[in-house]
Formats: sequence, C-alpha cells, structure tokens
Amino acid sequence: MNKKTKNDKVEFMDKVKKFIKEKKLINSGEHIIVGVSGGADSVCLLRILYSMKDKLNLKITAVHINHMIRDEAVDDEKFVEDLCGKLSIPCISFKIDVKMIAQREKKTLEEAGRKARYDVFYKIMKKYHADKIAVAHHQNDQAETFLYRCARGTGVYGAGAMKEKDGVLIRPLLCVKKQEIVEYLQQIGQTWVEDASNQDDAFARNQIRNQIIPCLESVNEQAVEHIGWLCEDIQEVSSYLSIQIEMAFSRCISGMENGFKICCNELGKENPWIQKQVLKKVLEKTAGKKKDLERRHIEDLMRLLHNETGKKISLPYKMKAEKSYQYILVQKDELSDKQEIEGKLYCEEVTDLTNIVENDCIKIIDYDRIETDVQLRCRKPGDFFTFGAEYKRKSLSRYFIDEKIPRQLRNEIPLVADGSHIVWIVGRRVSEYYKITRSTKRYLKLEFKREGDDSNGEYQSNDFRGRCKQENC
Repeated sequence: MNKKTKNDKVEFMDKVKKFIKEKKLINSGEHIIVGVSGGADSVCLLRILYSMKDKLNLKITAVHINHMIRDEAVDDEKFVEDLCGKLSIPCISFKIDVKMIAQREKKTLEEAGRKARYDVFYKIMKKYHADKIAVAHHQNDQAETFLYRCARGTGVYGAGAMKEKDGVLIRPLLCVKKQEIVEYLQQIGQTWVEDASNQDDAFARNQIRNQIIPCLESVNEQAVEHIGWLCEDIQEVSSYLSIQIEMAFSRCISGMENGFKICCNELGKENPWIQKQVLKKVLEKTAGKKKDLERRHIEDLMRLLHNETGKKISLPYKMKAEKSYQYILVQKDELSDKQEIEGKLYCEEVTDLTNIVENDCIKIIDYDRIETDVQLRCRKPGDFFTFGAEYKRKSLSRYFIDEKIPRQLRNEIPLVADGSHIVWIVGRRVSEYYKITRSTKRYLKLEFKREGDDSNGEYQSNDFRGRCKQENC
C-alpha cells in the first residue's frame, strides 16, 4: 500500500469518526444494530463500527434481510454471514417475500422493501434491548432523496431529506460520498456484493442515481455535497420554524369535540406560510394521520378564512370545516344533534339568601313564576325567553344568532326550561320573567353541576362540551 493510499484511508476514517463524535451518534458501551445488505455502503459501515468496537466498548449485531426478489440474494446472505463470522460479529438473517407484501399492501417494491427492513430492525432492537439502529445512507443517497421528493412534491420539511439522527436511527455515513466509500473498501482490500437491480432504471430512484446526478456532477463535481449542505440548512431552518408554528398554533387554535376551533382574526395576524402550517397541523391532528392531506386541502381552508358565515367544505377522513362568524370549526365525522347533556340540575327552595352567591352555575329565581316544572335539557323548536321590563319575547334561535354562538355548539348548551319558556341559559342569562323582585315570596335556588364535579366552580359556557341527562326537579 503506497503512502497516498494509506493517508486516504486514514483521512476517510477520521472524517467519519469526527462526524459520529460531532453529531453525538454513538456513545460508549452502546449496543448497535447494523443493517447489512452486503453492498459497498453497508459493508463499509460495518467495518467502520468494527474498528471503533474495542475503543468504545460497543456491542454490534448485524441484521441481513433477503427480500426474495433476486435469485442471487442467497449468495448475498452467505457473503454477509461469512463476513460477520470473520469479524466475530453476531449476524441475524431474515427471508421476507417483499413481492407478496407489495401486492397485498398495494405498494411499490421499494416501499414494501423499506418498510419490511425497518420493521425488522426495530423488532430486533427491541428484542435484544439495543440502543441504536445504524443504516448506511451516504451523501449520494441524500441527494437522491432530495431530488426524488422535489420531483414527487414536497414542502420545507420534506426537502430536508434524511437526518443523521432520527430518534434511535443513525446514519454515520451521511458525511461521505459513494465514491469515497468504494475507494476506502478498495484500500483495505474488502470486497462487497453488487445488487444488479441498482442498475435497473425502471425504479425512479435509479433514474436519479444513474442519469440525473451524473448530469449535475458534470455541471459541478461537488453537486452531491452541495445538495447535502442545503439539506442540512433546511433541517436547521425547519427546527426553528417548528417552534414558531407551535407558538402560533397555541395563539390561534383551541380544542373542541372531535376537532379544533380556529380563530380567524388571530390566524390572520400570522405570516401566510405560518398560517398554512397551522392549518395543516389542525388537519393532521383532527384526522390522526398525515397521508392524503394535500396542499389543496390547506388552500381550501385558507379560502374559508375569508368566506362568510355558514360556508362549509368537506375534507378527507370524514372531516368537515365550517365558517362560523370569526371562527372556523374543523371536526371529524358527521355532527349529530345531541339531545342529552352531561350534567345535573339541583333545585332547592330557600328562604335565606344571605350566604348564597350567584355565579355561572348558581341562580336564584322566583319560584311562584314556574308554571309547569323546571327541566334541564337541550334546545327545542319554539324555545324562547324574555328580556326587559316589559318581558319582551325573543326566540332562542335568534338569541344564538345574535350572540354569534356556533351552530355546532348550540345543541350543547344546557338549558333550564319551563315548558318552552327558557328559565336559564346556563352560563349566560336568566329570563327576565323569572328574576326575583321585591314582591317575590318564594325563592328557588338552581344549581348546575357537570358530571363528576361536586364543586361550585363557575361554569364557562364557551368551554362546555358533551351530553346532558334530562332531569326533572
């Protein structure tokens, strides 16, 4: 081995080890699960970790997966097992019918293979109580991922491509290019196996690898490295933006049953990109997943911000969004008209008002004004209450409209009713007709309690959710 080759080998090793140390990918005494296909990348990763094994007191377990796609895959499996045997590294091999999985789950071979690999890695990690999973992605893979996602459609977060550390998953070779890996293996006399499918341009990633990246490198030989730098910058910017989105979300969004309530006025104060990310987060949280939530759904919500009250849109996963005054209500599943309320009404005739403090949950009314009986219920057609000295009538539906109470919440507000006459809109107001006066002779104390609440805490009407049991006094 000449001096230049020796120096190149040392330089490569130092570069990877420095990257591992700076990014804090591996700690002393850890157990590392290493994915080893037998290709140059994974063989290089295995050899580097093996060289660090004694100094860092590492425990290494190799995992090989035969995807059962190529006939020569059995030879790859034997190669990996023999290599691990020479290095005295435990090796666990699996055979997985990726074609069958792809057909069953309607995925591409690439997607099915990737999922199968990572499922096995995490399973083995859990079984052996390991600390990390190491995979052999390098700078060329990073450039491929970036270009692939740009072509397929991605946002800022997706453009960051792969991270050197993603939870317990680490990528120690993300600091070097493919050519550097190949040269290192040649320098130490280490062989590897070639996967013929990597040359098949029927796969989208192979087209990027074999056609697009060489074209970019003809423009600038450092194209791959420069894309890697861009991805790193995007990841750092994304980390900062994530904090800004969380802050905006807390300012503009409040939870409600099966979804969220968006304050249009507050959201309108945010940067347009932040607005879209907040709306995206609302949809993801409401749906419970990210798949099939597209840019057009965010744009539909953005337009709804400026529409008039009552406008509705349908969204994936049985979600609906409705503009209601200064809010947009995003909820999952069909909204039902609930006719029960989770709460109870307690009635007591009292003579001494001295120690009774009225609040949102406690009211005193004129007992003799009750014509039938008081009942806790949800709204019904024909409900009304009175206001002013002349006991003018106002329909309950008109009151809800005037008070800009969202339609979805109107069936959830508990009412104390005397027939169709609403005695008390709990948390809001008492009908003028039932209020006590100087001529009142008998007093009736009304107290509303939510289920499981034995306190006399104030009831916040705009926070009320759920169903109530109809109770007669």
